Amino acid sequence: MNDALDAATGSTSALSSDPARPSFFELIAQDQLRSLLSPAVRYTLSVLAQRYPRYLLRVFNRFDEVWALLMFGVERHYLRTWGASFAENFYMLRRRARPGLTGARLPPRRHKERLSEWQIYASLFFLVGLPYIQAKAHDWWERNGGGVDEDLFDDDGAQAEHDDGSSTGPRFTGSFDSTSSHATLRSRISSLLSSLKPRAVRAYPYASSWWHLFLLTYNVRYLFARTPFWRPWLSLLNLEIRRVAPGDYPASIPLLPPDLPNPLRSPRDFTFRMIRAGPYMAAESLKYLLPASIFAFKFLEWWYSSENTQRRGGGGGGSGQSSGGEGGITPRFGAPAVLMPSLKGVLYRREEGYKAPEVTVEMSDDNDGAAALLHNSCPLCGTTPMNNPALLPTGYAFCYTCANRYVEEHGRCPVTRMVLRDGTDGIRRVLG
Repeated sequence: MNDALDAATGSTSALSSDPARPSFFELIAQDQLRSLLSPAVRYTLSVLAQRYPRYLLRVFNRFDEVWALLMFGVERHYLRTWGASFAENFYMLRRRARPGLTGARLPPRRHKERLSEWQIYASLFFLVGLPYIQAKAHDWWERNGGGVDEDLFDDDGAQAEHDDGSSTGPRFTGSFDSTSSHATLRSRISSLLSSLKPRAVRAYPYASSWWHLFLLTYNVRYLFARTPFWRPWLSLLNLEIRRVAPGDYPASIPLLPPDLPNPLRSPRDFTFRMIRAGPYMAAESLKYLLPASIFAFKFLEWWYSSENTQRRGGGGGGSGQSSGGEGGITPRFGAPAVLMPSLKGVLYRREEGYKAPEVTVEMSDDNDGAAALLHNSCPLCGTTPMNNPALLPTGYAFCYTCANRYVEEHGRCPVTRMVLRDGTDGIRRVLG
């Protein structure tokens, strides 16, 4: 008797020192994984529904129901096979029925490790049914106002009701007089529900806040080893979440049935066995598909990022680079073609106020009467070097004030006479 009392009073220290007790952060991680799966699948389905609306639009409109049915099958498989939900099994956690008394002084006691049928279906209700009810309740709350006063968006109707002297809020218009010939049971129920709807909309945020506060108190109690249960419904089911230890699980069933017949000798039996094992293989493959999809997503995120020089045709050096280009790098895209000066440009027809730079230039014989394009000399004013040099999208450099004035007036490049659609916004200053 004294040993039992000592074990009961020392339960807090026993919980904190239990190596199989998962940490608070492990449980938060598996809970976040379960809550993030639905938005990720919903977003993927929305993108596919835009491309194939004929096949997927109805599925997307009923996503909550489809997701609940899918998770019911997945969670039922994992609870039956592994004694844990999908997220718990991913983080190597499991559920077990908690023994009556635990403690260091108590002798080891054998208890039932596998979950019973009622524990499985009760867990399914809290894993699948309760999130579904919460999602539908939140959607209903948003459809009926979501806490926003309708008068803010209905100026005409609200003003008309105020002019009549009546209230803008919902009113109970039904009559409970049993002698009324026009009153029916359906109209009474409809009137009652219409009168209760605004009250339910106003009460929903408070009920949701209370519920999350209640869960927070359980989280804090678990964090400080005041309770062995992570959630209140686990306390009702007398189930605790534990880390997976060696020997906890039976021999893992292979992904394929071990006694499959030869597909060449008996293809009919092979096909029948594969069809029967299809749901199990699909559910078991999810634990491998999830990390593979995360890796693929992170790889694509890196591949299309600006830091990936290999995709852009560059390289960071090293012996693995291909030769053929400058510095041993083979560029993926060649340099753009040079835009040649136009015969109507400033190289052939100088602007007023142009002062030729005092630089000795030897003109070639085949210049066709064009002035030389000197390095670091503005083709518009002739200043050498340029004052605050700037580039146009055509690749030619000018003084910033000259380029800005010319483009603002003509909307073209002075040299190539190409139309600049961005106007002065396409001018880029050259720093340094």
